[in-house]
Amino acid sequence: MKILVTGGLGFIGSHTVVELQNKGFDVVIIDNLSNSSESVLKGIVAITGKEPQFEKLDLREKASAQAFFKKHNDVSSVIHFAASKAVGESVKNPLLYYENNIASLIYLLQELQEKTEEIIKLQQDLSNAKDQNTILQKICDNQTNSDKALSDAQSQIDKLQKIIENIATKAVDKPTTNTTFNQIRNNFSDKHFLENIKAEEVKRKCQTNFT
Repeated sequence: MKILVTGGLGFIGSHTVVELQNKGFDVVIIDNLSNSSESVLKGIVAITGKEPQFEKLDLREKASAQAFFKKHNDVSSVIHFAASKAVGESVKNPLLYYENNIASLIYLLQELQEKTEEIIKLQQDLSNAKDQNTILQKICDNQTNSDKALSDAQSQIDKLQKIIENIATKAVDKPTTNTTFNQIRNNFSDKHFLENIKAEEVKRKCQTNFT
């Protein structure tokens, strides 16, 4: 599991990264180094024996946030520390704090919302595929030999193959990656059903049952 830690080279962020890596998580850090130093990475490595991925970018730049999630599309969780916290400075220059603490959070949440919507749609497609597979198996197992039964089975095969092709395309081309696709798929009780569905094999099974 890959976890994004924003502000991950700051005091709190770097200690969090250490704990995450010691627990076996993969970590990617975002930090604009406005109140930290890249040398903190050496300290993290010295403690954990592993260097986290690091991206120097400013979350106030929406395009940078979008580019990050396209590159790191296997991020599964986010811990957000990238914010300013000096009271005196915030009173003196409140607009700077609004931009840094609120705008950057909005851009981050927008990217996470898009990722979540992709995952939800993928879950729906997977559930639909499983439902169609169940219908297909019932057709094959329960009906007697007839042209209608074979026609129904072939229709279900065609539906199922289209759904699977659609899922596979999303897993490769969309922000949801193969890693996320596999994680979601494995949450199903019959977790290997997609790999086991081969149109010609199912068709042969149906034809055998109907003869």
